[in-house]
Amino acid sequence: MAYACPIRKKEYQREWYEKNKEKVLERNKKWSKENREIISEIKKKYREKNREKIAKRMKKYQKQYYQDNKERVDKRMKEYRENNKERTAKIYKEHNKKYHQENREKILERQTKSREDLSDSYLKHLLIDRTNLTYKDIPQGLIEAKREEIKIRRFIKRENQK
Repeated sequence: MAYACPIRKKEYQREWYEKNKEKVLERNKKWSKENREIISEIKKKYREKNREKIAKRMKKYQKQYYQDNKERVDKRMKEYRENNKERTAKIYKEHNKKYHQENREKILERQTKSREDLSDSYLKHLLIDRTNLTYKDIPQGLIEAKREEIKIRRFIKRENQK
């Protein structure tokens, strides 16, 4: 039946679909099975064309999922890192290398500021350098003592330069 009125045509198509829903779904399912390569190619082109849109949508979804399942995700990630130490170490190393190459000036500025301000992390680094200690092993009192020692050395150096 050809309809001149697009509204009536749409109504007819909707009615026909409702009457033949199972047949249509079965036919679509069969076509999908027979044409997996075509579907795969269509999806691939869509992903390539809409990469940013998909990434934005996924990031929003992943962020919400993480907030809803924080403890479970953290536990799973910790277990993964423990079971795959070599692999994660390699990934972190590659990531850090790339980050350092891309942000060399930022890193140098941050290190300079940390050194000038005598930040806790800078002082801890000085204290554990060439030892078996870790950051967690250094008590706050020792950090404060090291800070005072460096201030005194800097003062003496400035006085000697005059």
